[in-house]
Amino acid sequence: MKETKPTVYAGSGSAIDNYNAPKPVNTESWGAFDKNNRQHRTLMALCRNRQWVKPDDKHPSGEVADMDGAFSEFLKSERSPVKKPLMEMTPQEVSKIIIAMSGVVKHKWSK
Repeated sequence: MKETKPTVYAGSGSAIDNYNAPKPVNTESWGAFDKNNRQHRTLMALCRNRQWVKPDDKHPSGEVADMDGAFSEFLKSERSPVKKPLMEMTPQEVSKIIIAMSGVVKHKWSK
């Protein structure tokens, strides 16, 4: 277990109010993609195979790959080999993500 040392609160107002205040949430989506990029479309297909989908009435199947949710969280996690938004990755980095996602899909269906 990680030990923490006590810290002295140097802010204004109550330390308890500061502790209980809502923490900022990182809502930035790392899963934004280019629909014309072949590698990005491959990742979308892998997300659907992994069943990382969300409802969408516009799509004939009624669902689309959850690029802003589950996939974005995957890119931010320790399991991702490249920790940066998809649109900022080089083709070589996207290839690493494709290989990792293939492993995720394989693990999902090996049970």
